[in-house]
Amino acid sequence: MIKVALAGQPNCGKSTLFTMLSGINQHVANYPGVTIDKKIGHIKYDENKIELTDLPGTYSFSSFSLEEKVTKRYLIEENPDIIINVIDASCLKRSLYLTFQLLEIGKPVIIALNMMDIAKRRGLEIDIDTLSNELGVPVIATNGVRGIGKQALLSALSQIDKRETKISPFRITYAELDPLIERISKNINNSTHLSSRWLAIKYLEKEEAVINSIDINNQEIDTEIDALKGKIDVDSILASERYKLANHLYSLSTKEKNKKEKTFTDFIDKIVLNRWCSFIILLLVIYGTYELAIVKGYELTNYTWPYLAKLKNLLISLLPEPQFVDIPLLTELGIWLINSALALLNYIPIFIILFAIIAIMEDVGYMPRIAFILDRIFRRYGLHGQSTLPLVLGGAFVGGCAVPGIMATKGIADERARIATALTVPYMNCLAKVPFYTLLLGSFFVQEMTLMMFFISTVTLFIALSVAKILTSTFLKTKECAPFIMALPSYHIPSIKNVSLRVAQRVWLYIYKVGTIVMAVAIVLFVLLQFPGISSEKQIEIDNQAQIALDSFYQKVGSTPYQKTFDSEESVIELLNLYNKYRADKMASSSSEAKQLDADYALQYPFLFNFIKPKTNDDRAINRAIRKLSQQSQLIQNEIKSERIENSFLGMFGRFIEPATQFAGFDWRINVAFLSSFAARESAVATIGAIYTSGQGERIEQSLEKDSVYTPLHASAMLIFMIFTPPCIASMVVVKLNVHSYGLMLLAIFMPFIIGMTIASIFYTLSLNLHWDGVEMMGYFYAFVVTTTIILGSIKRKKKPHIEKNLKIYVRQQ
Repeated sequence: MIKVALAGQPNCGKSTLFTMLSGINQHVANYPGVTIDKKIGHIKYDENKIELTDLPGTYSFSSFSLEEKVTKRYLIEENPDIIINVIDASCLKRSLYLTFQLLEIGKPVIIALNMMDIAKRRGLEIDIDTLSNELGVPVIATNGVRGIGKQALLSALSQIDKRETKISPFRITYAELDPLIERISKNINNSTHLSSRWLAIKYLEKEEAVINSIDINNQEIDTEIDALKGKIDVDSILASERYKLANHLYSLSTKEKNKKEKTFTDFIDKIVLNRWCSFIILLLVIYGTYELAIVKGYELTNYTWPYLAKLKNLLISLLPEPQFVDIPLLTELGIWLINSALALLNYIPIFIILFAIIAIMEDVGYMPRIAFILDRIFRRYGLHGQSTLPLVLGGAFVGGCAVPGIMATKGIADERARIATALTVPYMNCLAKVPFYTLLLGSFFVQEMTLMMFFISTVTLFIALSVAKILTSTFLKTKECAPFIMALPSYHIPSIKNVSLRVAQRVWLYIYKVGTIVMAVAIVLFVLLQFPGISSEKQIEIDNQAQIALDSFYQKVGSTPYQKTFDSEESVIELLNLYNKYRADKMASSSSEAKQLDADYALQYPFLFNFIKPKTNDDRAINRAIRKLSQQSQLIQNEIKSERIENSFLGMFGRFIEPATQFAGFDWRINVAFLSSFAARESAVATIGAIYTSGQGERIEQSLEKDSVYTPLHASAMLIFMIFTPPCIASMVVVKLNVHSYGLMLLAIFMPFIIGMTIASIFYTLSLNLHWDGVEMMGYFYAFVVTTTIILGSIKRKKKPHIEKNLKIYVRQQ
């Protein structure tokens, strides 16, 4: 097995080259302990098995970003046999800085000179042979999109692996630092596979990952290093010598034509990055992303849901059948898990479009420009420009989803900003909150619905910025903050293959990482909502209602020739279950499938189907009786569900916290609705429906409106709390997966709960005493949040000079 590491600077086409080499034979995981994607591909060539690892894009081997640390740790601990350094040929001079550091490691290196077509369009002629001779390594022209250079790279890998002689490490002379580097090199107990000189340079730079992996015989060296750093800037000398050599090699190997002519990228950036146009274009892009992914993606679920509904009906048909109003525990658990899984799968069309748009913007080169545009605003709150897309995906406009939003934070290099963004994305308005908003607005604010929706849809972004400021100034202030080094790459045409593979990988990660854990948590919630069950007295009352419904059916059937056919409870239940199953299948079928469905049922159930699709008067009498019995059984099951929720462990907890939540106007029923919503936001509406719906055809809004217990003030308090409400289980799981901390996950749960309950209680109490109505309450709440955000943004955080000096380093390709 040949272990090959693929290394390069961001936006050099490394991912496209990785896809070209490995094809679909690849998988994605995370590097241990971090959230950075670890892509591994497996290749067979010339009787060799090759394991190709795509290392995170990094500009150099400094200690600033998480990507750089991961790359160094991999090279030190994993011992790759060969390194492929991918270079953007159109930015050769800048790219050589990382190349020199890779060559100094002492491992065999192959240079993939990528994007040669762009270099030619920019008037650059690169002499590959000269570059190869000067560096002492193979240099191969490649184009990942067009598949150019694949065989040459694989052949070079095979030839290098067959060499028996060790290669001579690449060497740069670092002026007055060289004597000390040599002394450190000779005194290192080097048990690693890396060059002693490279380790000495890293030791001189005080690289923690290197210091922890080696021993120094001479203790006086540390004193000498400290003394030297007191006199000269070691980092500047190292960088200066590398840049000098990069300039020298560039002048030897490259000829520039049309040097002063502006490129297509320059022309587009004049508009895209214009001081005034940039925000307008960004808003259009964000709106387009929202419209395509959320709106159109949600419309697609209308086409995918019938297939999921058919799958649901099929799976439920395999479970034990209900016995009138008694549903077996296994069946209830199965239905609960099926519904939980389908709720996850139902949003896959949205995620596919979202991830495709992200991949396209990454390939085109617009993603770094989003960070460039918004960084100046967001950094006041501890975030930066790359926080934009996660917040949009989470629901900066109403209708996002926190899960893909949190997953998108992986691209943020700054650890503090990345964690702060992951913890604030759940404050956005996810699609699952919309039914709850609609329910309350339709019940209490019909005339003011537009104004209230404006408050709800815009206040969350101000809340996210304020919370980010608080987090980065308190809990996250010790987290490392990297310089914002950002290159603006040339614009590229996206690769359909590359985009498709990345979409497939991300969707699979979503299903695998979230779906499995959600199923486990769903079982826990099922237990909390189902047990200990209803009382014996209530059970007797339920049994009496069921018997009355059955007796009514027997009475109606008695006037037909089928009295003896349905004289037992078993025969009635068989017909009832068939009727309910047919209705479920009918709802999941299209109009064109209806005839075939009837034909299938008539063939499978030739006798009983006559009462479902009646043709004679006697058959119609049975049909009316079974329809009535189905309605009565559903009403009784709803009553059982409501009683069970009230007496459940979760219901008892709702009563337990009622003394604290009463200040926000919440009773135990609202508490149970919010507690159940932690599984999924839609559960809040479902729980309220189970508690309030009378079953007489009324909408939940009508039932709430008739209930004199609740007023518009209660509704506004509930809206405020739902705005702050903690992340659902799926979001909570993804937060843990992305921040790798149970403490921060618990913070993400309890902080919004405490803030939301406190603010809802304060404004509800003020409204009662100052006689505000519900709309006024929301208006004052909105003004309070906006004012707080502006004040927090004006507070400047003290900077750490050794980390955040020259915080914004924009590297523009020339």
